[in-house]
Amino acid sequence: MTTAGASSKRPWLALVGCFIVSIGFNAYLFAPASIMPSFVAAFGIDKPTAGLSISAVFLAWGLFQIPSGFLMDRYDNRLLVWAGVFLFLAVSVASLFAPTYPAFLATRFVGGITAVFLWTANANIVSQSFPPARRALGTSLFVASAPAGVTLAQAAGPTLEPLLGWRGVVAVYAVVTLCGLPLFVWALDEPVRNKSALTVSKFVAALGNRRVLAIAFSSFCAYSLFVFLNSWMPTYATEVVGVNIATAGALAALVPAMGLVARPGGGWLSDRIGGQRRPVIFAAFLLVMPALAIAALTSSVVGFVVALVLAGIGSQLGTGVFYVFVEEASPNESGGTSLSVLMTISIAGSLVAPVAAGWLIDVVSWTTTFAIGGLVAVCGIAAVARLPAATNAH
Repeated sequence: MTTAGASSKRPWLALVGCFIVSIGFNAYLFAPASIMPSFVAAFGIDKPTAGLSISAVFLAWGLFQIPSGFLMDRYDNRLLVWAGVFLFLAVSVASLFAPTYPAFLATRFVGGITAVFLWTANANIVSQSFPPARRALGTSLFVASAPAGVTLAQAAGPTLEPLLGWRGVVAVYAVVTLCGLPLFVWALDEPVRNKSALTVSKFVAALGNRRVLAIAFSSFCAYSLFVFLNSWMPTYATEVVGVNIATAGALAALVPAMGLVARPGGGWLSDRIGGQRRPVIFAAFLLVMPALAIAALTSSVVGFVVALVLAGIGSQLGTGVFYVFVEEASPNESGGTSLSVLMTISIAGSLVAPVAAGWLIDVVSWTTTFAIGGLVAVCGIAAVARLPAATNAH
């Protein structure tokens, strides 16, 4: 994707601004998780219905991701992020006054729409702000904002609830996003956009790019494994390993926590080996497979911790690399669209994995579920096996 050259004058400052904006959104995304009993009590709903407060955000993100790719390739990405920030602020305030649960879910759905700019457009901006030799590192550092935001939400939510109420806990993270905007504006003083505007015909063609679809499917596998681990490892820890609920939650938190190291680490490694993307993706899935085997075979806390650490690293090592790989595999004029295809298919993995894994656990067994997780990792490798190790199209 070709952008205005001035966008790379202050790449590290651009990264910090985009990172803070993204932390606020990702904390908002998972804010209900740490205070879920309050939703159940406030609206008189059951737990599955309360879970819709998170699913609604992912649903909107997935539905609006492809159209946003067209906008990213046609217009200044800075303007899209600014619009996303102010819409995010508006829906966060609106959530404070939602009288019913459906109305509250509506604010969450609109909040999910802003993800296409607060996450995807920001990822594109960071990628284009860095020179090719540092692009994977910069992008991988940015995507570490997701586990950072999740960690913030999980840690701060219970503490903030007595002070702000449960509605305030959901809304307050918009303030974090707003704090990142001044750095964002300062770092990016010229447009970040394609020099050649994307036509409708090229947009449609980009949606069927086989290389992009192969990379996106591999990312689908990685996201599926990551969300499966985050969704079901606390339950596995209590039912099989035999620890209490509090300990189970603390152990399961190792999976997202590993992303703070693994996501930037994958990008750094990819740049260090000459800009090759595929070997890092292979290594990521190869780490997940023994982790799943260890989890299936062990009943000790130590073994379970080893499995979680390996799985947390493996499921996130390639996250930032996927972003760079897919842009390099696409024509200059459709980099944003290709990134949106990647995100749409990846989010589909996030939506499918918890339900599919829950069904397998109930109907078959934990062991079979872990084995199928291993097959998903094999599929992730196979999807990109025939692609060049690096597709430096730009």
